[in-house]
Amino acid sequence: GTLPAMPRFNPLVDQTSTYPFVRILARKQARLDAGLPVYDFGMGDPVEPTPEFIRRAALDALKPVCPYPTAQGRPEVRAGIAAYLRRRFGVTVDPEVQVLPTAGSKEAVFHLPMLVVDRDAADRVVVFPDPGYPAYQRGALFAGAEAHAVLLEGDYVFRPWELPAELLARTRLMWLNNPHNPSGAITSLAELRRAAELAREYDFLLVCDETYADVWDDRPGAGLPEPPHSLLEAGVENVLVLHSLSKRSGMTGYRSGFLAGDPAVMRKLRRFRANPGLAPQDFVNAAALAAWSDDAHVAERRAIFNAKRGLLLDFFAEAGLEVVGSRAAIYIWLRVPPGAGTDEDWAEHLLEHGIVVSPGRMFGVAGGGAGFVRLALVPALDEIRAAIEVWRGLL
Repeated sequence: GTLPAMPRFNPLVDQTSTYPFVRILARKQARLDAGLPVYDFGMGDPVEPTPEFIRRAALDALKPVCPYPTAQGRPEVRAGIAAYLRRRFGVTVDPEVQVLPTAGSKEAVFHLPMLVVDRDAADRVVVFPDPGYPAYQRGALFAGAEAHAVLLEGDYVFRPWELPAELLARTRLMWLNNPHNPSGAITSLAELRRAAELAREYDFLLVCDETYADVWDDRPGAGLPEPPHSLLEAGVENVLVLHSLSKRSGMTGYRSGFLAGDPAVMRKLRRFRANPGLAPQDFVNAAALAAWSDDAHVAERRAIFNAKRGLLLDFFAEAGLEVVGSRAAIYIWLRVPPGAGTDEDWAEHLLEHGIVVSPGRMFGVAGGGAGFVRLALVPALDEIRAAIEVWRGLL
């Protein structure tokens, strides 16, 4: 018989499906079903509640009539974002032309290549770090770009000036990620300036994903000498930054962030973003304004993450396990010890004892991340202490 009629699909839909760590998920669920303890350092979705004043701002903004939002959002949310950038990084941007709220960071990462990529041009390369956030590659592919992953090793800092001139000449868009997910490595201000100069020399758009900028190790005596810097501190020409409230303010489900930078690029971006209807709701923007306007809750959340970080870093040092980066973002990047097999092998071994970690290769597209596992600082302090005791028993 004939096959049933079937619509034709974009082959990328299947090619970019999430690599199925089916065994790990199935074993985790089996432990939960059996009532066995599970210490879940897998998904980076923090459990600490969103501060009440932020929830209240969203609820108060939910009017009986909720009209269509605009792509640029109300002036007050853009002014609040500009004020945050001034307080946090000492940079001045014009909220009228240099700031756009986004529906979280992922959609912005995914859609941004469509702004600059000409799929018929020879110079249609999007460059991004590997391992990294999977949306860097996926947005590039769906935009018809040539996706170029740069393998990170050593200290996991991305240094684009080491790339061949031939590649840089064909680059339309380059992603930095500072602090870096999954490693928690930090790019210095001098390195950010060097990357910005490169973008101007080769005339490509340089975008720094700074979604973890407000989560860094500031523990007295053990923390970093200074907070992570912003690419905006290197000037705005050919430069954008992307920020998010997900981790900073515990607002993952609100889907709220912003893009800011080069006014000429932002003008084009406003026109582009009107097409797919990428406009965060006004009540979400009201919550965003409350969140960007307050630094106290951020310091409290940072202290919670760093208490968790300190427990794990102390234990890994005691256990002789090697940590790379891990001084910012909500992650610890842990090298697989000799004799433990691959990152997948070690993750499965730890899961047999209830400890869920992410194999590093989950975050790579060209071999990046292999040989490491990522721990998200999600479980509560007591759970982390219990997980450490289990882990200590395995040594």
